[in-house]
Amino acid sequence: MHWSLQLGISITSGLTVALVLAVVRALRARRRVPEASAQKVNRRNYLSRVLRASRDKGVRRLHAVVPNLTPAAGNEQLVRIQEAWEKLNTRGEVRVVTRESHEGIVAAAELAARGIEVRVDRSHNANDLSFHVFGGERDSVVINHRARRGDRPFLLNGPEPAQVFQNSFDQSWDVAVPLESVLAEEALRPGDTVQQACARSHGVRAKYQLDDTVTASLVRHVAFRHSAAVVFIVGQPGAGKSTVRRHLAAKLRALRFQVVELTDYPFAFHDHVHRQIALEGARGEGFTAHAGGAFHVRDERDLEPALRSLSNKVWENRGHTRITLVEFARSDLAAAFQVFGDEVLAAAQVIHVTASAETRAARLAQRAQPPKLAIVGHTIVISPSDDHQLPSPAAKALYASDHGHQQLGRITTLKGRVHRIDNDQDDVELDRADAELDAFVNAVVRPYKASRTVAA
Repeated sequence: MHWSLQLGISITSGLTVALVLAVVRALRARRRVPEASAQKVNRRNYLSRVLRASRDKGVRRLHAVVPNLTPAAGNEQLVRIQEAWEKLNTRGEVRVVTRESHEGIVAAAELAARGIEVRVDRSHNANDLSFHVFGGERDSVVINHRARRGDRPFLLNGPEPAQVFQNSFDQSWDVAVPLESVLAEEALRPGDTVQQACARSHGVRAKYQLDDTVTASLVRHVAFRHSAAVVFIVGQPGAGKSTVRRHLAAKLRALRFQVVELTDYPFAFHDHVHRQIALEGARGEGFTAHAGGAFHVRDERDLEPALRSLSNKVWENRGHTRITLVEFARSDLAAAFQVFGDEVLAAAQVIHVTASAETRAARLAQRAQPPKLAIVGHTIVISPSDDHQLPSPAAKALYASDHGHQQLGRITTLKGRVHRIDNDQDDVELDRADAELDAFVNAVVRPYKASRTVAA
């Protein structure tokens, strides 16, 4: 009996201690904010949740930041996720950002082969947090904190958390570089010939197991980075340069290029305003104001400071993955191109847009878009339009005749890289311009396609 009583007291004491510890832990847990999701989940279950959300018919958009993107490599579950993303991309949009690593590039190439746009964020040092933002009829975010070889995912539903992570994705997407640009950068070396660039491209293809579709995109990016890093669009006012520039920019972006569009008019307008408000310095000399926010210059040499400012912007973009489109109008094109220097021209192409004097005059008569002025805090913002007014005295004095093609033919640095687009008739649907710009893109890429076969 005495022994039974002692046993009962021991059991009761043990249960009491366990109960007290459980209460203390519960109270501490209620007071302590966890640093991450505390529950470790089997990776297969985490991926199943991503797959289920990807197959939801109400989802129209998926934007994901996945630093530790993994190749499918025969993994049945990852293959199903890639297939679901491919279907979602056909009815909506899928975009993925990953970090720069061999495994991540191989996985990104697998997605690119399915038509999914992937960018590489080189500033993404952390590889332990990923998130998938699903949008459509229902908004949700699947977040995963991967630490100590374990997955700790959690799910947030509703538009508010989705918007927070969408903002984070947008920031990552803006600073990230298209996959094809990263591959092209790896394939190129300073001073490479076309054959050398193509041989290195073949090595990159083998390294990352690229399929034919991704390889074709890589060849395009190598070609433009190597011989068309800058594309000049020149011609007389009213020829349609701005239309061609905007259409080419849209075409290149559809091919996953990052594009910067520059014109000399904002710099010239800056000099015009500089002169009108009598700031110190000689900039703007020769400029006179004209109704409608326009200006006239007495001589083309008065526009040289604007051209030099434009040239400095072009130089700033050198060495980056962006393709720079540069638009300007000058009667003396040979002198204008000297401002940019042979190093820029050696990796440049020129599109010379032409139209008859009658067509140009009719278009200029319809252009009268004044600059927009806005006050933002203590700053006055002036935004000139592509369709700005050009006074008829300027058109007659500076651009009376067009001998641009003959001048361009005499610039030895540009030999074989001047393309002419006849824009004499208004092309409302841009069908003709589209065909001619396709021909331009093909002309840039063609030598690299031929050499790729030899290199292979």
